[in-house]
Amino acid sequence: MIRITVPATSANVGVGYDTLGLALTLFAHFDIEAAEELTISGCPAAYQGPDNLVYSSMCTAWKTWGVAQQGARIHIASEVPFARGLGSSSTCVVAGVLGAAALAGLKLSAAELLRVATLIEGHPDNVAPALLGSLVCSFTGADGTVQSLSYTVHPDLNFVAMIPSYEVKTEDARRVVPQEIALATGVAQIGRAAGMIRGLETGDEALLRAANHDLLHEPYRQALIPEYSAVRDICQQTNMATLWISGSGPSLLAVSRNKLVAQGCASAVRDTFPAFAVHVLGCDTKGARVETIDGVHVGSECAGAANSTTI
Repeated sequence: MIRITVPATSANVGVGYDTLGLALTLFAHFDIEAAEELTISGCPAAYQGPDNLVYSSMCTAWKTWGVAQQGARIHIASEVPFARGLGSSSTCVVAGVLGAAALAGLKLSAAELLRVATLIEGHPDNVAPALLGSLVCSFTGADGTVQSLSYTVHPDLNFVAMIPSYEVKTEDARRVVPQEIALATGVAQIGRAAGMIRGLETGDEALLRAANHDLLHEPYRQALIPEYSAVRDICQQTNMATLWISGSGPSLLAVSRNKLVAQGCASAVRDTFPAFAVHVLGCDTKGARVETIDGVHVGSECAGAANSTTI
């Protein structure tokens, strides 16, 4: 039996719409072993069949690699909330791809694992940081290949994840975003995205605050999160550096270099919104990892496998 651990992720990182993703120290754990039949536990009964995203990802990966499909026993123990903008589906996809490779006895590069995970997920902004860890920028080159670039996040940064009890459907969050923008808007966004990356690398709170003014999606998605304005006010009052919508929402992520400031913000949000789940997190630098249940390492961590990973 193998255990696969995959970090939660925050896609977009404010101004990096559909390009930036950040791995966080909130984890989903998957225990997987070969079996004649399929057995899945640890998730609602509705997801315990062959269309479970972990197992269906395994099947897609096996088919892609020309490996015969097999049964499996899968147990899921996830800290990552479902459909809240923290990459829960990506944890399942990455676990499925890694599980498929492990059960088939394949030793594959991070680039190949990421290629297949991206094929399954449809885009790399969540699966790339889930697999590689840290901060990742992904884009499609002129030749159609996807490239993922990894960056080191300053270790002193704290991320306060504020998670409402309701869902925002991805299709609704996509629907409210304009499909066309002015040239000046695009130019401004490019500069701010570069500033956000640099701010996360250096831990420069002033730069993070200046860079994180999104023009593409957050002004429109805020309306889908009724508590957004109140949470933003709390973050400003407690001196957090900045705040963004995680993925398509409704989770929100605030940043501070000061651990006490981050804890104070988390406490204030809990007091104001008792239904929220609130966590003070760091950036996960290891990415997805595979080990046996007794702790003997059987797979390499994907973090650092490639500063520039071409798929």
